[in-house]
This record gives sequence, structure tokens and C-alpha cells, in this order.
Amino acid sequence: MNIQQRNKDIYNQKRSFMCGTIEYINEQWVFFEAEEDEAFLLFEIAEDGLEIYLSDEWVPAVLLESGELYLHTLHTYEMNNGDAVRIRKKLPFAYMELLQELPEDAFLQFTKLLNSINISLYDNVYCHNTLYFLPANRRKEGVNFIVYDNGTFICSVQHYFERGKNQSDWFEYTLQTGKRLLFTKMEQRKAE
Repeated sequence: MNIQQRNKDIYNQKRSFMCGTIEYINEQWVFFEAEEDEAFLLFEIAEDGLEIYLSDEWVPAVLLESGELYLHTLHTYEMNNGDAVRIRKKLPFAYMELLQELPEDAFLQFTKLLNSINISLYDNVYCHNTLYFLPANRRKEGVNFIVYDNGTFICSVQHYFERGKNQSDWFEYTLQTGKRLLFTKMEQRKAE
């Protein structure tokens, strides 16, 4: 799986966007997030672009310094109070690094199992990526701790890993209900 396909799989997860409306207040565009009822300056959170709801569809756009949107259709759009906008959520750096590092099969199974219990990769509230802190030139083994909250369930995932001559990934999912799920992916590699 190449990096573009993996990113597409990550970005297509449920709850990957903050949805809300915009209003022009004190000469600045303000984004009002619908779910949490929080307000943000649009320029501060839309640096990677946004989508605006026009003609019954979400249209990708880039926010220009002039306050207009440059649509993917190569047109500009002058924003209006009350326009519906969605902005992609950012995943924490250490968590994104962990998702990118997982072998293809482990990533797919890890994500599939989370999604089967209605948890999105974007429901992440905490990630301690032990693998990120280990020296590159040595055998690596340890545990990563990841916590998710989808508003209904809290799920804690312990990711046991080994990198080096052997490569293995073992995931233990625990919901606050006490339900536990296990997934193991082991792969032998030749000594280098």
C-alpha cells in the first residue's frame, strides 16, 4: 500500500471533519463548530483548505488572504454569513506517525476492527507512540497506548510491537464495557 492510498483510507474515516457555519465578525471570518459549539478564527484552522456546501454538494476550496474561497472548479466564491463549511480534523503528529509506520496488513486490520465497533481513527483522544522515541539503529520493541472516544464508547488500545529481525504487531482493544478484542499480526523477516 502506498502512502497516498493509506492517507486516502485515513481521510475517508467517519468523523474526519469538523462541520459548522461561518460568520463575519469584527472584520474576521469565524467558524462555529456545530457539534461542540466552539468558535475558531477561520484563517487559523483552514490552512490546509476546507469544503463549502454549495448546490447540494461539498466543494473543496482554499481560503485566500482576501477572504474569498478559491474553489476546485477554478472559480472564486465570496463567502456569506451562515455558509456551511467543513474542515478536516488534524490527527496528532505521534498518532499519524504510528498509522504510517504500521505494516499494510496490520494497518488494514487495525482500522477494520476499530470501524467494526463504530470507532473512527478520528475519535483518537490520546496516543503515546513508544516506537517513535526508540533509536533507529537498534531492535525495537515495546507498547504504544492509544485511546479513542466516539461519544458512546471509550476504547483503549495497547499495541505491542517488535521491529528488527522479526516483525510483529499485537493489538488489544478494551472498551469501557469490559469487552475485549485481540488481533495479532506476525511477519518473519530475513536477517539483514
